[in-house]
Amino acid sequence: MSKLCLFDASGYIHRAFHAIPPLTNSKGEPLNAVYGFSRMISKVLKEEKPEYMAVCFDTPSPTFRHVQYAEYKATRTELDPSLVPQLPLAEALARAWGLPCIKMEGYEADDIIATLAVQAEHAGYEVLILSGDKDILQLVGPRIHVKDEIKKVEYDEAKVFERYGFKPQQLIDYLCLLGDKVDNVPGAAGVGEKTATKLIATHGSLEKIYEKLEENSPSLKEKLAAAKKQVFSNRDLIRLKTDVPFKEKISNLKIQSPDSATLSELLTRFEFRGGLYGVSDDVADPTLQANTKRVVHTVLSLASLKTLESKLKKAKRLSYDLETDGLDTSRCDIVGVAVSVEEGESWYIPVKHSYMGAPDQLPWIETSKVLQPLLEEKTLLKCGQNLKFDNAILERHGIFVVGPFFDTMIAAYCVDPGRNSFGLKDLAADILHERMTRIDELIGKSPDANFSFVPIEQAAPYAAADAEVVFRLVDVFNKKLDDEGTRELFENLEMPLVQIIQSMESTGIRVDVPYLADIGKSFEKQRRAIEQEIFKLAGEEFVLNSPKQLARILFEKLKLPPVKKTKTGFSTDEEVLNKLSQDHPICAKIILVRELGKLNSTYVESILKLVDEKTSRVHTSFNQTGTITGRLSSSEPNLQNIPIRTENGRLIRRAFVASPQQVLVSADYSQIDLRSLAHMSGDPALIEAFHQGGDVHAATASDMFNVALAQVTPEMRRSAKAINFGIVYGQQAYALSQSLNIPMDKAKEFIQKYFEKYAGVRAWIESTLENARKTMVVSTLAGRRRRVPEINSANSFTRGFAERVAVNTPIQGTSADIIKFAMIRVFDDLKKSHLKTKMLLQVHDELLFDCPKDELKKALPLIRHGMEGAFKLRVPLVVDIKTGHNWADMEKIKEPVAA
Repeated sequence: MSKLCLFDASGYIHRAFHAIPPLTNSKGEPLNAVYGFSRMISKVLKEEKPEYMAVCFDTPSPTFRHVQYAEYKATRTELDPSLVPQLPLAEALARAWGLPCIKMEGYEADDIIATLAVQAEHAGYEVLILSGDKDILQLVGPRIHVKDEIKKVEYDEAKVFERYGFKPQQLIDYLCLLGDKVDNVPGAAGVGEKTATKLIATHGSLEKIYEKLEENSPSLKEKLAAAKKQVFSNRDLIRLKTDVPFKEKISNLKIQSPDSATLSELLTRFEFRGGLYGVSDDVADPTLQANTKRVVHTVLSLASLKTLESKLKKAKRLSYDLETDGLDTSRCDIVGVAVSVEEGESWYIPVKHSYMGAPDQLPWIETSKVLQPLLEEKTLLKCGQNLKFDNAILERHGIFVVGPFFDTMIAAYCVDPGRNSFGLKDLAADILHERMTRIDELIGKSPDANFSFVPIEQAAPYAAADAEVVFRLVDVFNKKLDDEGTRELFENLEMPLVQIIQSMESTGIRVDVPYLADIGKSFEKQRRAIEQEIFKLAGEEFVLNSPKQLARILFEKLKLPPVKKTKTGFSTDEEVLNKLSQDHPICAKIILVRELGKLNSTYVESILKLVDEKTSRVHTSFNQTGTITGRLSSSEPNLQNIPIRTENGRLIRRAFVASPQQVLVSADYSQIDLRSLAHMSGDPALIEAFHQGGDVHAATASDMFNVALAQVTPEMRRSAKAINFGIVYGQQAYALSQSLNIPMDKAKEFIQKYFEKYAGVRAWIESTLENARKTMVVSTLAGRRRRVPEINSANSFTRGFAERVAVNTPIQGTSADIIKFAMIRVFDDLKKSHLKTKMLLQVHDELLFDCPKDELKKALPLIRHGMEGAFKLRVPLVVDIKTGHNWADMEKIKEPVAA
């Protein structure tokens, strides 16, 4: 039986626009709605595999409903200026894709969908409607289903009944009673969802409800009687048309082959290939082709290994890639190795494929005899994608790879840190226009999937492609690094960091497991006790994690004043609870319960699962390409976001301890962002404040409040600190008023006084914004570049966001670069001094070390000297050093340690 998919294009375009943050191509065209629309279309094609499809659009002209009811949709705001130009682009993309598109003046997309669905059902088709609109559920029947891709739910007749308590056809009368606020259709005043559901479930239709009107309470009877004319007239507005007079036949809705030229042109314009597009099977871009010309050699004998060895010895550049039976570098085994030393040719050496019938393979010891001398040779350029992964595994297998290195993932990051993906498959699609096989296509998505079970005849071309594609990308990125002016960033900062991060990950940090387990139990005990206190204050038990149930308790039962509203009702987020905490004690307790639950699940449980049972150490993964500003990010576990301002957060930090006979050393930059700002702005007052070595926040407060330094109160200093850092983050008066809980005019006054004191900062901000508008690029002192095309957007929200980015990126990015330079310098100094002190973590502006107690006198000066001399600014870099047995209880080294 043929399947017809009917896609509510207008609905999904609007949802994508509001769900996806502002996104533009390098020319500044807004594309977030088109991007979300294309991702959804791609997902539907891949998962549903329909033979027939119609992509249905609204038109801007009035419909028959506007003629019938002049106020129809009258309360809707005008389309956002950034959305308007995306609507025709989305349609053009769908048509180029080979998908039939339908729209008709005077009718909505839902009416077109309804007409096609009924026609197709009568013709014997299975119909799947892709829509998030509840009105469309009235069409559900034996052969018509509705799927909401966003909420991941598919409605058949049983599912509609489960949700509403009545049949799909009865949904029209239910909605007539409720009305539709979105479309400005009034219902029966005072009749809510529960009452409407009960009426329809009991009586079945509007006619029956009004026949039995006397059976209702006097109040409900009065409400229904007053609304009778309205609710019956609503039927013509809410019932979908099933007789739209278009000429399209179902047989004409067969999906066609894409118009490759037009589609390629659009994707190039949108910059939606690889890095931005990210569709897992590249179904959206027929211009991508698999490489059928690559020559792949499979090495299964000593003779062929010798042949390979002679070829490798003549190479000036070696691209290599490991295939493993897992992703944990501390445990996984090598299944095979792929190498390439010239374009169009690659070699795969299987060593541990273990499926039934697998041929004999060369033992690892024979393979390593060939690879080790080459990988440890000091002049051969070693190339790879995410080299720290491969090199960490090779090191565990006795091969200590020596540079020079070229990592294509890092090169892509230096060239364009704003890419959505730095994966090799996406780089190949984006740059080489080549479709590569993805790992889940080869091994599936099962948790038990393992590369060692893949037949060698399938594994060889897959692995060989990884090595050969990297080999070709090196030449491409070498040119791009020069064109973008980021070669020094790549060679002097990011590539030297790869080996340091690998060392940090391999070392890991020790965890006091019994202590952390006890903390988890304590958090859970506290959480349950506070939950009971909340239920007592509420007067009933309810599901605390349900925003809807919590909103009912707070705003209906306890009568607390709502602070803000979302699409689904009144918000109960942390900002709201903080504001209401003065009105009722329940709010502070809810915040605490949430904090305890998050700390337990996100940190305690996660860390305990990931601790190595033999060593009691946890090995976090540092991602060099995880942030657009240049900061490192951390995962499995994330050790960078453990809260330190709350006592409970500090309790978790206390679980990270020094190795036996050693001590933890924390070296933290003091006000690094403000020092970067002082240097870049050249503001005399800010520079002088840092050279004097005083308290910059107190100095700012002194001018803001017109008091002497000695008279600055902690509250004044807190306000000044908020402004100092607010300027760094591009904060405006509204945000400052919210963070300090002060009136807007007072926030404006504070900012005005700040700029009076630091006029150079204002001038720098203005010149930075002016330059960004011209070039649509901002950069750090080390040459890290970030594109900000949205800065010229017609949409004020999008433009404002880009302006904050343009100011913030040079400051925060420079701070991130400085600590990376410090990592390189300190790591090298410790190595040259033959010290056993190990760098463990980089968290924001802090480096954490594990130091033997008898090395402290030698290590501390090296750490301080390396960090404070990492980068030359107009103001001194200052490092605060602390030592202690655990990461929370540390004692500050009061006097500077002589270098």
